[in-house]
Amino acid sequence: MNRSIIILAALAVATPALAADKPPAPPAGPAVQDCLITRNIQQTDVGRDGKWYARLRNKSWWRNSMDCPALSPRRAMVHTSPIGSQCRGDIVEIVDFTMGGVSFGGCGLGRWERVDGPPGKEPRKPKN
Repeated sequence: MNRSIIILAALAVATPALAADKPPAPPAGPAVQDCLITRNIQQTDVGRDGKWYARLRNKSWWRNSMDCPALSPRRAMVHTSPIGSQCRGDIVEIVDFTMGGVSFGGCGLGRWERVDGPPGKEPRKPKN
């Protein structure tokens, strides 16, 4: 019984020292994901950088990494999905509804990266 107490005491003393020896966690990089659930998207925007931005219900902004030269601030991205999400690899159509719905072709979505918002735009302030 004395031996059990000695072992437990030794473990109690050694545990904090062992925990302190853990290497530090790597710095957190930008949050990325392959899909956004469409019903969670409240607002979309094309930034000055030509990237597609989406603001979710939780107020977070996400930028899609796709390279799509046809995308511009006056054009819309038309996306259809049978699973209700916008995922990397999905093909979207770029349409200008101010020109009567002229299609400018398709582009493939890239990964979604969490950002502060579209460049050059102030975040919208909540209404009181």
